[in-house]
Amino acid sequence: MHIMLCSNNVELVDAASRAFSKDGCRLTVCECGLEALGVVEVMDADLLILDLDTPGLDGLLIVAAVKELAPTLPIVAVSTKPQVDARVVSHKGVSYATLPSGSAGAMQVLLTGLLETERTRFPSGAGSAQ
Repeated sequence: MHIMLCSNNVELVDAASRAFSKDGCRLTVCECGLEALGVVEVMDADLLILDLDTPGLDGLLIVAAVKELAPTLPIVAVSTKPQVDARVVSHKGVSYATLPSGSAGAMQVLLTGLLETERTRFPSGAGSAQ
């Protein structure tokens, strides 16, 4: 499974690397929304995890652009703090999870659970971007 992570949060990137490497997943990290959009255009992925705390493009704009570029790519929006955009992205068909801040272990556990949930929702290859 190929997972894209759009985040510049070092703690989140480290937790995702640990959580997903155990499951044999390939992880591509993008530090900003523009980079994520560029990667979505050229690379197949099975899941995009979008950190709404990432500076730059608005989360809703990224979601809309990804849905245009890769309509079947599942997106999960995450944040370590409550987000105004959370309700709106969920109305766009995007799952949302609040991550625990300050605890890499708890964040890793939540990401592992999130991966299992998404695997159940989108069996192997069903969410491929292209």
